[in-house]
Amino acid sequence: MRNFIRHLALATTSAALLGLSAAGALAADLKKVTYAIATADLNVGYPFATLAKALGYFEEEGLDVDIVPGQSSAATAQLLLTGRADVGVAQPDPVMIQRANAKIPLISFYPVSRRGTNVFVVLPNSKVKSVADFKGTKVGVGDLGSGSVTYLRARLMDEGMSMNDVQLVATGYGTPGFEALKSGVVDISVSFTGGVARMKVAGYDVRAISQTEAEQNQYSYNLFATENYIKTNPDVIKGIGRATAKATVFLKNNPQAAVRAFWTYAPDRAPKDPNDASAMERDITILKGQIRDMAADEMPDDFAWGSQDVAVYEKIQNYLVAAEQIKTPADPSIFFTNEFASSYLDFDHQAIAAAAKAAK
Repeated sequence: MRNFIRHLALATTSAALLGLSAAGALAADLKKVTYAIATADLNVGYPFATLAKALGYFEEEGLDVDIVPGQSSAATAQLLLTGRADVGVAQPDPVMIQRANAKIPLISFYPVSRRGTNVFVVLPNSKVKSVADFKGTKVGVGDLGSGSVTYLRARLMDEGMSMNDVQLVATGYGTPGFEALKSGVVDISVSFTGGVARMKVAGYDVRAISQTEAEQNQYSYNLFATENYIKTNPDVIKGIGRATAKATVFLKNNPQAAVRAFWTYAPDRAPKDPNDASAMERDITILKGQIRDMAADEMPDDFAWGSQDVAVYEKIQNYLVAAEQIKTPADPSIFFTNEFASSYLDFDHQAIAAAAKAAK
């Protein structure tokens, strides 16, 4: 199945990619790139990376990409700053805080998730109905270095509270975090839309507290690299961005094929029976949450994937200033680059969409 999907995608697109991807695919010496993702669990919910790898889109760009778990956004930032990773996906909040306050040389070159993903989760019978009810509760986060902590702090401040009004508990990610909520170790869990989907498919009965309108349209998961790496490796940045955009177009046109591609990429995550309907339903549910976060559920195939808007960064910075995380507001243009955004679009969107629709 992996070879079928990959060969189908390559055969349909290779003649139409302006000669750039084809040349990469034939390159004998692929450039090695370490790609970190701010998670401890590289599951089906990260198709912008794993699908691009499974379908050979990175190889088309002349890249040999090693996808590694970066644990948290703060940990991923450290991997990038110390050179142990070349590019990485993380929540923008922790990176922006350190860029504004300490001038760290990390900038975003591609917003993977274009919608707010943070969400509070409680048990169905919980008396907590809104953030106004958080006082005196125990709130769980994956780890203390995640953007979830900043989100919690800001939402508490919106309601006239502070972190002193709750007990913060590091629960770990995935099942440990789910069990902490179920068993009452915590009253509330700070999760994200994909995480809520994973809870539900794992059999945990939970209720999400509605997000505010202001939280909806903002970047929440971005590709970062150091200024120096971007300056000295522009072709890598272009290639990563273009491969990500291709994977997004494929994903939005055939999420079922994307799930099967993930199963071949990570066979330890695949069901024993490839026709297992319940396994497909489980992973599709998770993947559709990510599709929503990427805004791939409503944007056209030829949308300017990877483009960034300074107004969005200004909005995020205002939120971080209000949360007392950024001391002095910076010029929001320091947080990102659009220098390579046009290069991300250098492929035949229709060919990728056709390959996706033809895949089984």
